[in-house]
Amino acid sequence: MESFSDSYAEARGKFLVACAGVGARVTSYPREGLLGEIGEALATDVACLGPEAARRAAIVICGTHGSEAFAGSAILTRWLSNTYDSPLDVHVVFVHAINPWAFSYRTRTDENNVDINRNFPADIASPAAENPAYDAAVHLLHTDPSDAARALELHRAYKAHFEAHGWAQEGLIWQGQWHRPDGFMFGGRAPSWSNVTFRRIVREHLSSAATIGFLDWHTGIGQFGEVVHLIFDEPESAEHRAAAGWWGLTTKDDGVFKTGIKPKYRGLLCQAIRQERPDARIAGAVIEFGTADDYQIFRGDLIDRWLRFEGRDHPDANALRAAHVDTCCPSDISWRRLVEARGPELIDQLLAGVAGW
Repeated sequence: MESFSDSYAEARGKFLVACAGVGARVTSYPREGLLGEIGEALATDVACLGPEAARRAAIVICGTHGSEAFAGSAILTRWLSNTYDSPLDVHVVFVHAINPWAFSYRTRTDENNVDINRNFPADIASPAAENPAYDAAVHLLHTDPSDAARALELHRAYKAHFEAHGWAQEGLIWQGQWHRPDGFMFGGRAPSWSNVTFRRIVREHLSSAATIGFLDWHTGIGQFGEVVHLIFDEPESAEHRAAAGWWGLTTKDDGVFKTGIKPKYRGLLCQAIRQERPDARIAGAVIEFGTADDYQIFRGDLIDRWLRFEGRDHPDANALRAAHVDTCCPSDISWRRLVEARGPELIDQLLAGVAGW
């Protein structure tokens, strides 16, 4: 599994070597003022291939959630190293580690606990609104999951809570919250560094394109090894039909949750592409690789938050951090082989789709 890495520094090194191997044009956006877990410099690296002035472009992002970046980074490196074949009329833009601090520290959120994928609402500067659904379940979320048996009981209580109050309430939690800075899905009170940097990347590298396709790599949603596509345009829209067609999807393939619908996420990173380029035709998806069962994901997420706050000095912090990372990027060889095989294929489908749209 040579494309996978054990650290941000290793992943960045492999990505840059792969970029050099195909002559990609690389622009680095340093994260000034912060160092990584082992003292390394942090940056978001952008690799471009194909004609910069092309009227069609495809942008592929990894590392929106830091601990999920190991898989996305491996896919970008694998594609560049082994399957590079870009359509002549498509400008290809790879964004490696848009949230580099979180990648280095193996956590989902940035140095301020901001979930980058909730940090792009149009009203980010407005006063924080309450999220009653989140507050009603906070006792099940802001708690110590270090003991596996206790975490299992918490998970059972979590499921019972939504069985009693309706799974739509879980969807309200997943939408994001802006009033608990120490909580899950915290969207922040101002644009994060990743927000400002991603908008700059869109303006600097996608300014010529009239048609833009995007793919944002994530992990966790879906059964172990399952590929889940999340398309956020309206199902009857031309953009939804285009993205579904690129990846050969039917309506049922477009990932759903227990309620039968996706939560109405606010502040997604991919929404910034349309905010910055409202004149362009834009379609795409978040693509997830499933990693574990519901309990493991639940405990892994609780561990991640708890280690950032109440559990920072726990004697088993390193082992618990590793358990969290394994729910985002399993060490299982068959899973990694699947990611290395399917990931580049999904990029190829994006490029072919954009070229023909």
